[in-house]
Amino acid sequence: MRIDTIRERVSSVMAKQPFGFGVAKTPFDFDLQPAGELDRVVRIEVEGGEVIGGFNYSEERTDLLSIWVARKHAATPELTYQDLIADASSIRAAVIRDAHEDSGEYQVPDDGAGMTLERDPGQSYAVLRVTVPVNYMTTA
Repeated sequence: MRIDTIRERVSSVMAKQPFGFGVAKTPFDFDLQPAGELDRVVRIEVEGGEVIGGFNYSEERTDLLSIWVARKHAATPELTYQDLIADASSIRAAVIRDAHEDSGEYQVPDDGAGMTLERDPGQSYAVLRVTVPVNYMTTA
């Protein structure tokens, strides 16, 4: 399997219910996203990790997926903050479920996961970043 295939699988999981997140216009930021389409938008970035081993032109890798979710907070920043915290747990669980039950082509190790919440002054939205390690076999 390739990391871009895993990224697409996770993107598809984020688009399905119960999430129903839209996909950002660019994978790098939310800057090109129209303001009216900014709520509940997701983008996924890949960070190369370590090669664990391999032979015969194959390797076992653990890379990181950063799943970014934007939510408008308008007049309810506390509620938005609580929603983003709940999103973090649900997103990680959904990726683990996809890896274990649906795909079977990759795993999510216990270590390396994390989350951060950010809000820039003057912005009408807050951003959640969930980092999920993915372990998989690929061919060189």
